[in-house]
Amino acid sequence: MWSELPLQTGGIAGGAGVWVLATFGTYLLVLIGIGLYASRLTDSVGDYVIGGRQIGPVVTGFSERASEMSGWLTLGVPGDAYNTGIMAFYNGLGMIPADLLAWAGIAKRLRKYTEIVRAVTLPTFFETRLGDDSGLVKATSAVVLLVFEGGYVGAQIVAAGVLLEVLTGVAPWIGIVVGGIIVVGYTMLGGYFAVAWSDYFQGAIILAAFIALPVLAFGAYGLPFEQIAATGGDAMVSITAGASGWAAVFGIISYAAIGLGIPGNPHVMVRFMGIDRVKNIRLAAVVAQLFMFVAYIGAALVGLYAFAVFGGGVAGDDVMPRLTLELFPGVIAGIILAAALAAMMSSADSQLLVATSAVVEDVYHGFLDREATEAQLVRYSRITTLALGAASIAFAFLAQNTPVYTLVLDYAWGGLGAAIGPTLIAALWWKGVTAEGSVTSMVVGTTTMILWTQLPTVLGALGAMPAESSAFLYGLVTVYGLFPAFILSTLTLIAVSLLTTPPDGVDEQFEVFDKPLSAITSRGSAGGTPDYVTDGGTRPKAVTEADTVRAHVRASGYWDDHEHDDERAN
Repeated sequence: MWSELPLQTGGIAGGAGVWVLATFGTYLLVLIGIGLYASRLTDSVGDYVIGGRQIGPVVTGFSERASEMSGWLTLGVPGDAYNTGIMAFYNGLGMIPADLLAWAGIAKRLRKYTEIVRAVTLPTFFETRLGDDSGLVKATSAVVLLVFEGGYVGAQIVAAGVLLEVLTGVAPWIGIVVGGIIVVGYTMLGGYFAVAWSDYFQGAIILAAFIALPVLAFGAYGLPFEQIAATGGDAMVSITAGASGWAAVFGIISYAAIGLGIPGNPHVMVRFMGIDRVKNIRLAAVVAQLFMFVAYIGAALVGLYAFAVFGGGVAGDDVMPRLTLELFPGVIAGIILAAALAAMMSSADSQLLVATSAVVEDVYHGFLDREATEAQLVRYSRITTLALGAASIAFAFLAQNTPVYTLVLDYAWGGLGAAIGPTLIAALWWKGVTAEGSVTSMVVGTTTMILWTQLPTVLGALGAMPAESSAFLYGLVTVYGLFPAFILSTLTLIAVSLLTTPPDGVDEQFEVFDKPLSAITSRGSAGGTPDYVTDGGTRPKAVTEADTVRAHVRASGYWDDHEHDDERAN
């Protein structure tokens, strides 16, 4: 039965191609519509960056997952399962519990505190929480975000190019340009509103796709494991990919360590900051966890079915779209492949938005022009989005031959997780963390991740790479770099913080974490809590982002206090 399936080697063919492209085109039109509508809701930099904290729990839950899953999930994880076998199910080993812990231990505290101090980006949050008057924390974290989020966007554009090449047979560079234009275009139009609502739309498609594809494949062909073992050997159906001893241990550690990246990836954390009410976090977490569980299992099953169908004759990044074209008629194939593109776009737009905020809010507004108007900041945000998008497209050209799975983990996710994650966790839970510890930790995390990723190549060129027979050393060298980088970054943070002095008023700042916002008086919290802040229950009045920025600036001591000059009803 498996051998009866033909193998396509080019783009879409025949009548199926018309339906696939028609679905794809319809999807793009919907995205443009979302962007145009959302542009009407974007009056301030806060609206542009975190949606004015008006996004509900269901949309937030879908958006949190869709923004992270990306081409890494839709193309990368199936490709990993296609190349590795059932061990690819371990991709969820670290991610699922880590995401749950983030919702439980980070979301509420981050949401409350960033509203109190009026921070719309992580660098601004770090600067305020750590009492850094020098600007070094903000500048360092902004540079880290700019570098790694830019690489992340490039990885998604590469994934879009792969998909479009499979769909149409066009050259990869055409797919890269088209995918880049789509992402940059509607992110510029609507900012966070466009991103969050398109993530909701796209997340629904992704969820349906990763349920439908394995279920329908099972209905047609049964379980794939016997065919996989017959074609690929026992290693493909081994939970350690045939490895034993230290090789198996470090292999499992590498998969589990992927979850360490969640706290450090701002496009995930910003979902916590943008939810409308603190009390809605629990519902959003449930939505996100259900989404995550289904999607990870479905993605791995897609890769396994692809191996059973194709054997070893397809590039890993191609297997999801090719399996879809093999098994389904044009309309269904078009919907599923639109879901794959949806995941790539949802991550790329989120990451592009974070990089934009690092430039405009944290660098330009924080250092160069503190009195910039909201209209100016939104305009500069759109210009910056265009410029960063162009740079990401250029990066995608250079990296187009690298697997999407590797691009994301090594050049984006891992760097952010190692550099930003320890500081974020410590800032929310440890009174002793200092600005000096944070900056040093970010430098060590970034450097370790970059060097560890290149370590096997460098050692191989020098003839010093441990032999596979030296199981422990070989496994240590080849373990996923986020594991050692996160550990070294954390140890550095602790050591340097213990040797330096925490900011004043830490006890008062922690009251923000431990009490409802409405219980904190305007004079009793870190930096002074504005009297219009609520805990998300009743909101008698709201303010513009201009008031938000000014409140944060006053708390940071940048200029003298002055009255709010622009309020609007909820």
